Amino acid sequence: MKQFLITVAGVLTGLVLFLFIGPIILISMLMSSVNSRPPQPQHMVLSLDLREPMTDQRPSNPFAAFGGGSEALLDVLARIEAARTDNSVDGIYVRASTQGMPAAQAEEIRSALQAFQRSGKFVVAHIQNDGVRMSMPGYMAVADADEVWLQGASEFMPMGLSAEVTFFAGTLQRYHMQAQFETREEYKTAAATMTDRDFTPAHREELTSLMTSLYDVMLANIAADRGINAQQARAAIEATPFTGQRAVELKLVDKLGRPEEAERAALARAQQTHRGAEVVDFAEYRPPQRNSGPVIAVVQGEGAIVSGPESHELFGDEQAMNSDRVAQALLDASEDEDVRVIVFRVSSPGGSVVASDQILAALRTAQERGKKIVVSMGEVAASGGYYVSAYADEIVAEPTTITGSIGVLGGKLVIGSAMDYYLSSNTPDPITVGSPLVNMFSSDRPFNQAERAAFAGFIDRAYQDFMGIVAEGRGLTREQVHEIARGRVWTGQQALERHLVDHLGGFSVAVARARALAGIGENERVQLKFYPAEENPFEAIEKMFGVSSESAQSLARLNAFMSDPRVARAMAALREEDANVRAESHVEVR
Repeated sequence: MKQFLITVAGVLTGLVLFLFIGPIILISMLMSSVNSRPPQPQHMVLSLDLREPMTDQRPSNPFAAFGGGSEALLDVLARIEAARTDNSVDGIYVRASTQGMPAAQAEEIRSALQAFQRSGKFVVAHIQNDGVRMSMPGYMAVADADEVWLQGASEFMPMGLSAEVTFFAGTLQRYHMQAQFETREEYKTAAATMTDRDFTPAHREELTSLMTSLYDVMLANIAADRGINAQQARAAIEATPFTGQRAVELKLVDKLGRPEEAERAALARAQQTHRGAEVVDFAEYRPPQRNSGPVIAVVQGEGAIVSGPESHELFGDEQAMNSDRVAQALLDASEDEDVRVIVFRVSSPGGSVVASDQILAALRTAQERGKKIVVSMGEVAASGGYYVSAYADEIVAEPTTITGSIGVLGGKLVIGSAMDYYLSSNTPDPITVGSPLVNMFSSDRPFNQAERAAFAGFIDRAYQDFMGIVAEGRGLTREQVHEIARGRVWTGQQALERHLVDHLGGFSVAVARARALAGIGENERVQLKFYPAEENPFEAIEKMFGVSSESAQSLARLNAFMSDPRVARAMAALREEDANVRAESHVEVR
């Protein structure tokens, strides 16, 4: 028993050291590493790898990167913009995405690289596809590079768009389950995979229209960037696949070669004017710090719109628009006297009605406090993502942003019969008190007639409220809104034609519109202040473990102090001196 208790105590001690002391040591190591980074080269070529998926926005958790978090699009755009005016950066070498980058992300990267080139700098891009298909958005992002390289062995693979939808209504029926959903209206097809066995006419029409709009926008961009006409671009894309040499002949790429050869070519361009230029990884680039000028707040919202408490996992990178957090961010930005205007970045497919309502209320409060708000839509701002945007002073979306979906759906999955059939379980009628509808969302049985009617009424009211918000926010009649609502999704280009957005463009265009609304000069330097602010690492530990941030900070500072090489040398000298003293004392005693 004694040995068992000793073992248990050892395990618990190890857990405490790992979970509490470990992160503190990690922070102090990071603090030391930041202070000891080598200086950057006087001239450099930045190496940007777009092959990994990107989130839209930076996480507020300072430890998210240690949990495998990906690069954020807004951070990439900020670095490209900083490099544009940084005299030490001569060019950018890009590894193109071939795995399905969202079209709106590709448009934002494309615009940022073009602005970089207009400053007199170069871009060299390399494509190394996976031998299956080529990402049309990924190619569009780099098509305007000064040199586009393709690895000859990989060829120019099939390019286009494809929508594959698997329907599970038959599967659910086979396994004695059932999906029951109310949708408003026929184009609100998010639940169709569980309720249908094939495309309905409305579903097929919606997807075909959406994909055609995306395809046309990307074709036009590729044609303009490659210096060919639209007919040539369409003919070339629709003739894929073909060899790399044929791609050169059709002016889709400039050179054939491996990634190392393209990188050397980029470096050689820089070394023509600066012999000491070096290649620097994009993540290692430290842009010059500029902390002056009027303040523009950037309120971030990415992921499904949800209510409830926030997650406080130490290495978590949960991408969700928590209504408490985003609403408070809007209110905080509106209370900041230094903030001249707010850009609200929305990248969300929607979510909870009540959570969306909470965020929209905060946006309107910010406007009542005198702050103009420009919504910048990311790759998707649909359903609840459009709901929270509807009252903005201006809405900016990329032509390929997915937006709209003005509609409502809700329901449940009934699994009671499957439980009975496969597990021989038995769920008798529940014992309830209060409302006779208290158990309406039970997964054990379908809705009864009264429950279905009550739920349909809720969905109807939510839909009517949604259309009323869009009508008032966008200055349209309810009839006009109903014509473009019905749950249908639109591209940003289509949304502009239907007065659902005001301008086409990405984050930089939204910032430019915010400048104009706030009366800030076009060339005046500004500061972007992000909300919610990134948590202090010590505050993150406090939320996770309940220890005070002051205690954690003191321990980290102590560890950083003890890790300082000068302190280490001094301690070593003291130990040596102490050893000598003890040795002399030992001799004298003898």
